[in-house]
Amino acid sequence: MKILTAQGHFGVLDGREIRFEDGLNVLYLPNEGGKSTLCNFLRVMLYGLNTSRRDSRKQLSDKTRYRPIDGNPMSGRLELEWKGRRVVISRQTGKGNAPMQEFSAYYADTGEPCTELTAKDCGKTLTGVSEEGFQSSALLDGQEQSLSAGELGDRMLALSTTGDSAMMYSNAAAQLDHWKNALRGTGKRGRYAQVEADIEQLDQSIARLDDLTEQIKQYEAQIPEAENRIAQAEQGQQQATEEFTLLFVAKREAAEREERRSREELTAMRDALPPFDILAEAERVTSAYLEAKQKAQAAREELETVTANYQKWKDDIDHTEDDYSNSARSTSDIRIRGWSMVLAVLFGIMAVVSLLQLIPFGPLTSYMPYLFSVFAIIALIVTFVGSTRSLEAPPMDFDEERVKLERRKQSAIVRNTQTTEQEKTARGKFWEQMHRIAPGIPEEQEQRALQWMQETITRKGRYLECKREHEALAAQYLEILDTTGPQGDARMRMNEAKEAVDQARQSCNALHEAIAVCRGKCEEIGVRKELCAQRDRLEEEKESILWQLDAIRLAKESLVQANAELTGRVSPQINQLAQEYLKTLTADRYTAMQLYTDFEATCRRDNSAVEMDRLRLSTGTRDQLYLALRLAVCKVLLDEADESVPIILDDPFVNYDDERTACGMKLLREIAHDRQVILLTCRRP
Repeated sequence: MKILTAQGHFGVLDGREIRFEDGLNVLYLPNEGGKSTLCNFLRVMLYGLNTSRRDSRKQLSDKTRYRPIDGNPMSGRLELEWKGRRVVISRQTGKGNAPMQEFSAYYADTGEPCTELTAKDCGKTLTGVSEEGFQSSALLDGQEQSLSAGELGDRMLALSTTGDSAMMYSNAAAQLDHWKNALRGTGKRGRYAQVEADIEQLDQSIARLDDLTEQIKQYEAQIPEAENRIAQAEQGQQQATEEFTLLFVAKREAAEREERRSREELTAMRDALPPFDILAEAERVTSAYLEAKQKAQAAREELETVTANYQKWKDDIDHTEDDYSNSARSTSDIRIRGWSMVLAVLFGIMAVVSLLQLIPFGPLTSYMPYLFSVFAIIALIVTFVGSTRSLEAPPMDFDEERVKLERRKQSAIVRNTQTTEQEKTARGKFWEQMHRIAPGIPEEQEQRALQWMQETITRKGRYLECKREHEALAAQYLEILDTTGPQGDARMRMNEAKEAVDQARQSCNALHEAIAVCRGKCEEIGVRKELCAQRDRLEEEKESILWQLDAIRLAKESLVQANAELTGRVSPQINQLAQEYLKTLTADRYTAMQLYTDFEATCRRDNSAVEMDRLRLSTGTRDQLYLALRLAVCKVLLDEADESVPIILDDPFVNYDDERTACGMKLLREIAHDRQVILLTCRRP
């Protein structure tokens, strides 16, 4: 198989056609120039784009990472030669904006569909391996050269035995062990132990359910007797109540007459009052109006006081200031210390000299300008300390007192204006309510309106007081009827009959509550038939787990045997070919290579008996060893009798110097005689 042309809108690829020839194809692209994008484009064209993957915190999905920057829908076209014919593969964005989901493959010469290639199995049909196998062998990403020593050793051993850097054998064995542990586990962690515990719990639940069912039957058998006791107690209570009622008929009638009279009196008082909601609003407005009047009166009095005394207070401040000005003495005695002034000048000169570095001070040269500047400032402060005597403090801040006096006057004016406006607003609201409840009072008779409002509030208070007295009287009559009477024995017999009814009902209710509790517990446990069916299913699952454990054991034995056969057949070929490639890559410096089953790889130089393990090798030599293994895997595992798979390398010489790069290019040219090699690099030889 050979790749001829590639063209697509994929990441930074802008639709330009890229052509490939036989043998070695070297594409020089700068960093961020699209090398990795082109590699992943070829992979997606062969194996398709997995749109089910979602973005994560650590990695973006392909559909997000490679969204075309030119704004076109994601699409691609790949022309290749396969089985002697030119085949065109196309992947386009389909309906619903599903990127790269419309697939077609046809022969370039005739245009007829290539039915052997499908959207799902195109890559596997062309290369003979899955997408993981292709990435592990024929597609070499230069970023993998930065793997740690442990990861590199694991991949080298996996490539030398199975040709898949995903370590399929170890993963399969680990998966079988995981399944075994999940089924058998240790202690009570395995599924088998969990099933046994569930079966035991179900047995306990079924036994508990049977016990609760038996208790419900016992409680239900006691209910008829309890209901009979309630009927007898209610009959006795009825007789005692009738006897007690006959004794208090006259007293009850008197209480009813008194309650009726009091109710009629309250109705008459209530009719004489306005509606309570309107009256409550009127009370609130009246109170606010009176309060506003008081504040306005106080503000007017304050304004009159300030206006009358303003000039007097201002004259007092002026006289006090004049007296202070005539009596104050402000003298100054400037005393300058000559020696400290000389020191300040000297320290200033030294600061300039040290800043210009005219005199070296050793390690302290950079700090001396700051140090001399500080000394100069201290000397200046000492020069003028104590040169001026403090003035005698004035008795007050005259300007501040004048400002305060003016503020007080303005504040009194503003307060008078505000309170007057508030009084006017409150008076408007007051008369608005008075027009609703007393429209006959004109606004000129404000005192009469206030007096009428006060009388109405007083009548409302008397009404509420009479209502409370009525309620207290009714309660007193009820209490007399309930607690006293001329025949105390009748009251006692009635109370005893009532207690007997209550006890009988409590006993019956206790039985019903016990039954309800038992039934609630039964509902919490579940239906017995369903529990038994669930236990049967768990028994079947237990048998199935035992069968699965036997199957896992047989699968593990078969896997070990198959891996041994594969290793014995493929490993020698890969090791031999990788050794030849390593010899070319290292310019005959390392002529021998050995891989061990404990994931350790060693190299040996010519004419030397010292084996160098991967930890002793340099980063470049480890990369050469890894590249030799990858190329050997492609040769041994991927090539068929008449077809070869192209090798795509993305900057494999990241850690190579010029000499190693030249050796690598030499090896790639030799390999290019038998297969197509596509090298993407940012380095020119």
